[in-house]
Amino acid sequence: MPIAKEEGGKKPRKLRKFPPSLAGSCLRYQVMDVLGFGRLIDPDSQAAMRAGSALHQVFQAELREAYAMCRVEAKIGDNQWGVSGRMDALLDTSWGQWVVEYKTVSPQRFEKVLEGGPLLTHWAQLQLYMMLGDLAKGSLVVEERPTGRRLIFHADLDPLWSDWLKDRIGRVKTYQLSRELPEREVSGECLSCDRWQRCFRDESDRAQRVWTHPVWEPEPGVPSRWAFVPSKDIVS
Repeated sequence: MPIAKEEGGKKPRKLRKFPPSLAGSCLRYQVMDVLGFGRLIDPDSQAAMRAGSALHQVFQAELREAYAMCRVEAKIGDNQWGVSGRMDALLDTSWGQWVVEYKTVSPQRFEKVLEGGPLLTHWAQLQLYMMLGDLAKGSLVVEERPTGRRLIFHADLDPLWSDWLKDRIGRVKTYQLSRELPEREVSGECLSCDRWQRCFRDESDRAQRVWTHPVWEPEPGVPSRWAFVPSKDIVS
């Protein structure tokens, strides 16, 4: 693991690993996370996180029953990129190893996925797992809370996404080593961010900035080709 230099003869600090769940987040948020910035999570979000965690366990039990060769909470990481995390499930199939990422979302976000396909943050995380594990196939399962409606999308390892992820994670490491924050990447997602106070004076300032710049424009731009395939089955 890389070591951050400390001045004044202090003991060097180990750098915090990059969590795959932030693969599609704004750069500033990612850097704040690896630098250990706190979060302000409201009660509704906390309740949603608890519900999602319980549903994860139910889903993983379902997979273990359906697939003889299934590992849940499978560790994955890469020291070069400073990434460490756990995949929800890894299946052994006739296609080879197949990663499954499971997400629970609110009814509003489920409708968004139903209309336009996977959320960028979910898709980026799945692509990161495939890149790190050199996995050719993966599935994203999106479940609506509390109805249990599900959408399933298949993915192939996409070199365009791999390049984008490597660039973004490389930028995070640079800022992490310098202990500086990058410029804001303002978008509608700022309205639900749990670290927004680090970017705006107050709620009025945040609303105004988002109103004038609602679309996320990361650098480099997100790959325009999203090769996802809707499916009724987790593996097909």
